[in-house]
Amino acid sequence: MSDTVCIRMSGDCTVRAIRTLHGEIVAGLASATDLVLDCTDIERADITFVQLVVSAAGTAERQAKRLTLVDVPDTVQGAFARAGLTPQGPFTRAA
Repeated sequence: MSDTVCIRMSGDCTVRAIRTLHGEIVAGLASATDLVLDCTDIERADITFVQLVVSAAGTAERQAKRLTLVDVPDTVQGAFARAGLTPQGPFTRAA
């Protein structure tokens, strides 16, 4: 198992792509203790993406691993804000 895996998310991170995104995150958590989701190239994100990230962060925590989002664009910030959360772990209620 490697220490860190970085997944570069891109394009559509909405309900249409959630199955693929889920598979990538599951594989990343299985192979690393520190999973980084690089959000630089995300063009669209919705509540399903937020739910996936929050769920994956919970899974990571239960497995004594860490999930981090980096380079979070406005579109992802907006999706988290609509859910009442911030895109920084632990994923807490927005102020």
